[in-house]
Amino acid sequence: MKKSNFLCVIDYGSSLLRLGVFDEKFNCLHSSSKNIIEKNNHDEYLKSINLLVRAAEKKISNHLENVFILYDDSEILSVDLSIKKNFDQKVLIKDVYSSIIEECNQLIKNNYINKKIIHIIITRHVFDGREITENLKNDLSVKSIIIEIKFIFLPIEKYTEITNVFKKNNLEISNFFCSSYVKSFSYINSLSDYNYVTFIDIGWERSTLTSFYNKKLICINSIPVGGNHFTKDISKIFKIDLQESESIKKLFNKSELEFSYDKNINNKNEKFLKEIINKNISVDLLKKVILSRIEEIIELVFKNFHYSEKVNNFSNSILVLTGNGSKLFDKNTFYMNDEYNFKEIIFYEEKDIEICLTGLKFDINSHDSDLKEVQKSLKKIGIFEKFFNFFGR
Repeated sequence: MKKSNFLCVIDYGSSLLRLGVFDEKFNCLHSSSKNIIEKNNHDEYLKSINLLVRAAEKKISNHLENVFILYDDSEILSVDLSIKKNFDQKVLIKDVYSSIIEECNQLIKNNYINKKIIHIIITRHVFDGREITENLKNDLSVKSIIIEIKFIFLPIEKYTEITNVFKKNNLEISNFFCSSYVKSFSYINSLSDYNYVTFIDIGWERSTLTSFYNKKLICINSIPVGGNHFTKDISKIFKIDLQESESIKKLFNKSELEFSYDKNINNKNEKFLKEIINKNISVDLLKKVILSRIEEIIELVFKNFHYSEKVNNFSNSILVLTGNGSKLFDKNTFYMNDEYNFKEIIFYEEKDIEICLTGLKFDINSHDSDLKEVQKSLKKIGIFEKFFNFFGR
């Protein structure tokens, strides 16, 4: 097989691995996925990655040498930092910008020594008392600078564990992204009618909230509660094993019946109802168990966010539910506190290829900054240079 420059993306989920291979025009050449059975077995991830990659290489008759990683974790942390600089006389932005950013970068590194920076997001510029929302100019000179930055971290040991899986499969890592952020950053382009867009991405063992105002990230919060907790709840309440609980949960996802106990089974819901009737499971109780956990996730992901204080126009806000775990929300009524008075709540059905493609699009955007002219004059500062993602976005 010959070498190639094909682009490979792997969405590294705790219960499911997705792989997509694309050409330089982002045409999908191959996609596949693999379920993870033993979630805490490092060797299973190692072997599964190997199987996915080798199958892809065989399919496209090319070696895959590099990979973009999409990953999410309940331990993901975000920190906001604001820095202000005053100068005796006017200075060119291009002469001081990189040193200011590097100062912030170093400050964060010194205070979070056990964290790996995944994203550095410039959220706001204020020059000489005026907020800058348009593209920054190369020849812009100022006497006062305020820059607000959001840092997204992952514990170093977790980052090392994940990246080692790929290195042991002889894959170089092109970039490492937080999947919930990257996906929502991509999906938000189809929701341009809303100023405030909030996503809740529900995975196997975690749920992540990302909230945007005018396409700028204002909050990211991840909690260690996800789809597997529904399965455990069902197992515990109805005293059935986890495999049966998972099966019932999935059938619940796919069923469109009204949740009342009715033995008059129609063809459409026959399988679902037979399952629960045979196991003497109360549909009403099943509904209560699932909706209780749904409402807990809603409460926890919004905790400490103070959404109503940030959103001054609920008529222009939307909540988007994504991830396999969010399928339980689709077509089911759940309670939301009056504080979260979204104009609309929708369920977004993701496709494997689409998820992988968001990583490539994000990588292109991260090298296509609105500060192109300034960047040409910036001195490269090691690892930091690749995080100059979102100037004036």
